[in-house]
Amino acid sequence: MKTVGIVLAAGESRRMGSPKALLRGADGAPLAARQAEILRAGGCAAVAVVLGSEIERIRRELPPDLATAENPGWARGRAGSLQAGIAASPEAEGYLFLPVDAVGVKPATIQATLAAAAGEPAAIWRPTHRGEKGNLLWMPRAAAAELRRLPVDARIDEWVRPRARTVAVDDPAILRNVNTPEEWAAFSRLP
Repeated sequence: MKTVGIVLAAGESRRMGSPKALLRGADGAPLAARQAEILRAGGCAAVAVVLGSEIERIRRELPPDLATAENPGWARGRAGSLQAGIAASPEAEGYLFLPVDAVGVKPATIQATLAAAAGEPAAIWRPTHRGEKGNLLWMPRAAAAELRRLPVDARIDEWVRPRARTVAVDDPAILRNVNTPEEWAAFSRLP
């Protein structure tokens, strides 16, 4: 099954003070590129990064071979970013969405999510850690087509909740959102 990994990086990053997509770890790579690598390492057939705020600045600093999609309505909510990612890869059989600020997710978590999707490809899948829903989301092409018809300001969690199945993973990073410089510094100190 061809799953396209989508890094959601369109937001303004107001609390961070600079684009989260461009945060650099010890290896010097922008965070959006590192998240794309995790999706690839986990088994996604292709990867794209959805951009919105400061799009030209971010594009200039990303690797030239990393596909991007634009969400011109990024300020209206996350649904528009999912829709932009889906529209950029209509050939996919499934989509795995990873927020740029869900840092530290393991490739094994991506693999487990894709394995669950392969076993039941008509379902929407959300990984959980110790019963808490994670920030990743996998959906098949049919659900993606339905999501594309939602308003750009739709609450995706509310739309997904009654449809999603869960796959338990041993990865607390799926619960993480890094929103401030202090949180980024704390994450950067983790082993």
